[in-house]
Amino acid sequence: MIRIVARCACFISISLLAIAESPAQKPFFSRQILLGAHRGGADEWPENTLFGFQECAKAHPGILLETDARLTSDGAVVLLHDKSVDRTTNGTGEVSSLTLEQVKALDAGYKFTTDNGTTFPQRGKGHTIATLKEVLEALPDAHMLVELKGEPALADAAIKIIRDAKAEDRVLFASFVPPTMDRARQLAPDMAYCFDMKNGTVLLMAVRGAKWSDYVPQADVLSIDDGMIPRYNLTPEEIKKIQAKGIRFQVHTINDPAQMKLFVAQGVDSILTDKPTALANVIAEAKTLTK
Repeated sequence: MIRIVARCACFISISLLAIAESPAQKPFFSRQILLGAHRGGADEWPENTLFGFQECAKAHPGILLETDARLTSDGAVVLLHDKSVDRTTNGTGEVSSLTLEQVKALDAGYKFTTDNGTTFPQRGKGHTIATLKEVLEALPDAHMLVELKGEPALADAAIKIIRDAKAEDRVLFASFVPPTMDRARQLAPDMAYCFDMKNGTVLLMAVRGAKWSDYVPQADVLSIDDGMIPRYNLTPEEIKKIQAKGIRFQVHTINDPAQMKLFVAQGVDSILTDKPTALANVIAEAKTLTK
């Protein structure tokens, strides 16, 4: 990681270069997505709750809200990272085995703490696991990155909710389940998508091949964790080539301010963090330094 970062002085202003050279962009990318809140800013507010998303959006207008979607046993799309409700609520059991009514009865602020478990300031405040429908309706201007954590039926349910809310232009999809992403693209080809494991592998092979000029992007955002950069030996030059194709480069989940500064200087298009206030301060400082 240090080796790669040291070579990245050439990344400054790459985002502007990528936009200039890229083809027409989808409406989702009509505004900057550099500041991203992982699970709605999980270190600052109870993760994946309507309260957390609202507070985050209020504190940081225009922020990208990242979340995770799952289906309940009765087919409701709820926002939760884990398979089970155990880690974040006062309940137990897998989401897929619970009804929406059962999920909504849980206290989603029960385990939230900012002092390693000494106090739990959000217990008993009425925070529940959010539904996708609730968040889209409550935050009609918010841009969201929704990771689909389930089989293809989840894509059907999520896209129906998004269309009913007329939110197709403000939702970016991700998933580690290629069939689910395939289903989403089939249903809503004009929406914005992250690369999945399948087409992401094709991208990395293409950028290192002899026919890169012929490569046509199969998605819109390459979203990877910072450890994958050295693991796949991604060089600054390769990332620059990827961005110049109009593909956004997103890194997650970055909580250390020093790392935030390095990635901002590199010109990545988007950073996801559990600490959006810290990242917002880093971005503001970087803008001040470049004036």
